[in-house]
Amino acid sequence: MHHSDPKIDCFNHIYKLYWKELYYFALKKVKDHALAEDLIHDVFLKLLKSQDLENRLDTIKGYLYTALRNRITDHFRKNKLHLALEQDVLAWYGQQDNKALEVTVKRELDDFLELQVNRLPDQMRRVIQLNTKEGYSTTEIAQKLLISDKTVRNQLSLANQKLRSAIEKFLR
Repeated sequence: MHHSDPKIDCFNHIYKLYWKELYYFALKKVKDHALAEDLIHDVFLKLLKSQDLENRLDTIKGYLYTALRNRITDHFRKNKLHLALEQDVLAWYGQQDNKALEVTVKRELDDFLELQVNRLPDQMRRVIQLNTKEGYSTTEIAQKLLISDKTVRNQLSLANQKLRSAIEKFLR
């Protein structure tokens, strides 16, 4: 006989209750259906992995909205750097309407950025990778690496300055 897991039942109930509401909230902010769904799935996955799901029930709506807002903010922060760099490169080539060139330039930029990130000091590299590749918030990175939030923010800021500087040299 199959017994259901109370944590899974609880999670499924929360998912059914809030998914649509959170989806429309995210869609309004990011204006992209697939991205809105991805961000919400990240939030629910984090909720499912959390050890104290039952203790959060009275504050679950606030928790979900806060987590979603943080994911949206992280997404825009991460994309802002990447978009700014892409625009710099495309402006330099002066060929924004040429799709084939755009794809090539984007690939070259991604490769160049990867190389530059690998040249960063260990902790700085780990912080930027956790933030941009794995989508961790500054608080999550601080907890994971056992460092302060301020250190994480400083490392991200320094890494972004170094990467921007490297891109500017690359374009000269």
